[in-house]
Amino acid sequence: MAVVQQVVYGLSKRSFRAQRFFHNLASNLETFLLNGYNKESEIVNLIKKVRKESDLLVTTREAFMLYSIVRTQRQLAGEMAEVGVYKGGTAKLICEVKGDVPLHLFDTFQGLPSLDEIDRSFFQEGWFMAGLEHVKDYLMAFDQVSFYPGVFPATSAPVADKTFSFVHIDSDLYQSIVDCLEFFFPRLGPQGIILIHDYQLPGVKKAVTDFFAGVPAQVIETVTSYCMVMGL
Repeated sequence: MAVVQQVVYGLSKRSFRAQRFFHNLASNLETFLLNGYNKESEIVNLIKKVRKESDLLVTTREAFMLYSIVRTQRQLAGEMAEVGVYKGGTAKLICEVKGDVPLHLFDTFQGLPSLDEIDRSFFQEGWFMAGLEHVKDYLMAFDQVSFYPGVFPATSAPVADKTFSFVHIDSDLYQSIVDCLEFFFPRLGPQGIILIHDYQLPGVKKAVTDFFAGVPAQVIETVTSYCMVMGL
């Protein structure tokens, strides 16, 4: 699937509408296949509901993977975080299963900030804008959820002394991915997991490769556009 997504992104560079079309096409197909496999239909139905509500920017299979990992990680010591919230779709999935674990949400809430050259083939400044109040309203039913508007890691001070069992990074851009890994990886608890979206894109993959060069950790690729790193 990651190869297919890379081809799709190549065909739809810098076109938000084209990317959404191909994304929705893939998601609908994956929903059909998961239903066919009887993969916990209540979770698939939740994903379908969240997609309608929030313009969910992960595919159905990726959403199922996210939900499943959070369900496991909630049993560990530590808190949870997401960088790259958009309209709150993946945060909603995390909230539905995290229990009483605190969740920290970081986003500019004003769209993508300035881009490096490696990112410009796929994104434009200002994409993925969703207002903070809109996302707060969307997630208001859940407890232990905190919001940090601004460019990460400038907003990270309130959680500098935390340990994390799960971190979801969907911030798209080379420098943002590097900044997130520099902050969260040293704060990852035993058996903690960092899940990074859009690993098939050159900026994201380069950021992960650059950061973990010489670091004793394994980057696990998946059949989706996610890669995963576990705490030491």
